[in-house]
Amino acid sequence: MLTVHIIAGAFLLLFGIGALSFAKGKTKHRWSGNLFFLSMLIMAGTAASFNGGATMALLTFYYGTTAWAVVLRKENTVGIFEALSMCLIIYVSFSLFHFVYTATDIPQTFKTIFTIHASVAALSACLDLKMLLSGGLSGKHRIVRHTWRACFAMLGAVMSFSSNTSDSWPDFIDSNALIYLMIGVLFYWLIRVLFTNWYKQLTLSIGNSILIKRLTEARRLLYVK
Repeated sequence: MLTVHIIAGAFLLLFGIGALSFAKGKTKHRWSGNLFFLSMLIMAGTAASFNGGATMALLTFYYGTTAWAVVLRKENTVGIFEALSMCLIIYVSFSLFHFVYTATDIPQTFKTIFTIHASVAALSACLDLKMLLSGGLSGKHRIVRHTWRACFAMLGAVMSFSSNTSDSWPDFIDSNALIYLMIGVLFYWLIRVLFTNWYKQLTLSIGNSILIKRLTEARRLLYVK
């Protein structure tokens, strides 16, 4: 089971890098995202079987599935999945807070990490509730939900990788360097989608591509006739 978990984690990192690197909305990005999601399911599923790993596995599962689901659902629509996922993350948040305030034999560093995860989970629940009450998301806010949750799911895998390989890093490289890089990537995309014209340009690009495709198909039909 551990071997499957490690392999799935490696593929998750690989496909996650691909999804971040390829042009957004294009075929390569979508394929990378789907394979990232599949790897995440396997990694989270195997992690849940480890001692004490169920809560963090549910956390990764939540971020990955909600990131994937929002781009599959039509704009301004919600359903039972969003309500159930909100209930799940509320449970995970309470579980993490309870663990932090009752555990007595873990280092302060880990308490801080778990507190951050619990706080972000609580924020996620609030955002889920807001989305449910407003009847869904559209435009760049929909893409932001997809982006930050996918990045956060990948951040969990990066943190696991860094902590398990920290003894193998050279002394002149901080073993947390990948974690800092992933956090930087997360905020980069949040700022780019929310506060620049990137989403508008993406929409125009995709619209032009669809238009060209349809014109080409119409021309072919004309020639056939």
